[in-house]
This record gives sequence, C-alpha cells and structure tokens, in this order.
Amino acid sequence: MARAALGLVAAGAAYLGAIWILGAIPVHADYRPADSGVTIAVASNGVHTDFYLPARHPAKDWTSFAPLESPAAAPAPYVLIGWGDRGFFLDTPTWDDLSAATALAAVFWPTPAVMHVYHRDWLPLEGEACARLQLREAEYRALVAYIERGFARDERGAPILIAGRNYTPSDVFYEGTGSYHLLHTCNNWASGALAAAGVRQPLWSPFDGAIFAQLARAR
Repeated sequence: MARAALGLVAAGAAYLGAIWILGAIPVHADYRPADSGVTIAVASNGVHTDFYLPARHPAKDWTSFAPLESPAAAPAPYVLIGWGDRGFFLDTPTWDDLSAATALAAVFWPTPAVMHVYHRDWLPLEGEACARLQLREAEYRALVAYIERGFARDERGAPILIAGRNYTPSDVFYEGTGSYHLLHTCNNWASGALAAAGVRQPLWSPFDGAIFAQLARAR
C-alpha cells in the first residue's frame, strides 16, 4: 500500500513537472500576429479552451458544415468551437451538474470526444483568458483544417450530429475524433490547433495557462 501511494505521488509530481517545463518551451517562437487578416478569438472559461471563428468565410462556412439542429435558429456572425470529453460536455451543462464519476472518468482513462459548436453574435473582449488574433489567410486555413479533423464523419463524409443534446437552440454537438485523457485534454487539442496554424504555443500543456502565456509573448 505504501509503495503504491509513493508511486502515485511520484507520478503526480512528474505530471506537474512536465506541465511546468513543457509549458515554458515554445513552438513557433518567432511567430508574430499579422497586422490584418482573419480575426479570431481564443477563450477559456478557466478549464476549457474554445475558438471563436467567423461563421462564414471563403475558407469555411461552418453554418453549412455543422449546422444547428433547429432550422428556426438564426445563424450568428461567429461560431464558438471546442473539442472535449463526451461525458463532461453532454452530462454537465452547468457546473452544478458535474459528478465525481464524470470528472474521474475524464481524467483517469480515455473517453470519447465530441465537438461543440455554438453560434455567437459577438467576439469576447480580450483579457487574461481571452486573446484576439489576426491570422493570415494560410494560417487560418491551416487552423480550419485541424478543427475539421476533430469531427467524426459518416459514410458520406458528413459530421455526425448528436441529436437532442444541445444546451440552447443556438448550439449543437457532433461526434468527435480521438479520446480525451490526462495526457490529451481539450487544452492540448486547442493548443495543437494553434500550433498547426504556425502560432506560438507551448510544447505541451493540458491546462490553459501556458496557452495564453505563450500567446502573450508573441505580441
């Protein structure tokens, strides 16, 4: 029992050490935002990181690729898109709904992923947990391609809707690709998307802090 407890402590210390060390190592360290281009926002609620993107753009029309479930819901100028744990998203519409079983499942073993698409009328203001970026056309297309790969597809190549599980008429869930686990969280996914676009990011960060720290250093 003591040996097992010591092993858990050592594993936890190694995990925290990796967060600190790898989060401080940048990829694309020479990146600088464009003076003009496609405006996006990267935002966190303190746990989960999402992207705010133009709903319609020559690179991607998200309103046709991943439409809302309700045809009566009017599309907005922006979409908020994020990848994450299926149980956490679908079974936890508010923090009050979070159960210990859902939290432990998301952390300690691989669980299926979903994509959340939320239509928004505005971009959030910049702050400690929100950064606006101007992406060059090629950078934005690379970001879009990465996000698209987060959607599971049916035999026709269309994203797979998860019917009836949306929070409001303005959001919708689709089946995701990959698995959520301790070493690959929603923040890892979001950071990987930015890195795929050539944006300065941490080498690895399961939490949001290093994402925004590296973005701040790119200004």
